[in-house]
Amino acid sequence: MRTKVAPLLVDHMQDASLVLAPALFHAEVANALWKYARAGQLTRDQALERAAEAGELIDRTIPDTELLTEALSAAVQHNHPVYDLLYAVTARRHGCNVLARDQRLPRLLERMAIPYVRV
Repeated sequence: MRTKVAPLLVDHMQDASLVLAPALFHAEVANALWKYARAGQLTRDQALERAAEAGELIDRTIPDTELLTEALSAAVQHNHPVYDLLYAVTARRHGCNVLARDQRLPRLLERMAIPYVRV
């Protein structure tokens, strides 16, 4: 069960020389997969397999505790949820692009002068 977006995300991640993510990434992926399982679109085993596959796309996770002060400060400044700021701070610190799927995150990234790829 791959969405139209998932192949684009995977392609970008596989083509990158280095893929970083805040540790939150794993919980967000697991939560999304749980929703698919709850809706009957994935079995438990399929969800677990997809979670493992998603984890393999990441070269290194950055502990959220290392990002939290800067992310919270930016969240307050930009009136934006901390979850997204963890990704933004990771990208800013390491000179990376953020892969963005929604509408709101790219607007934030533009205000923060952080490069992104919209998929």
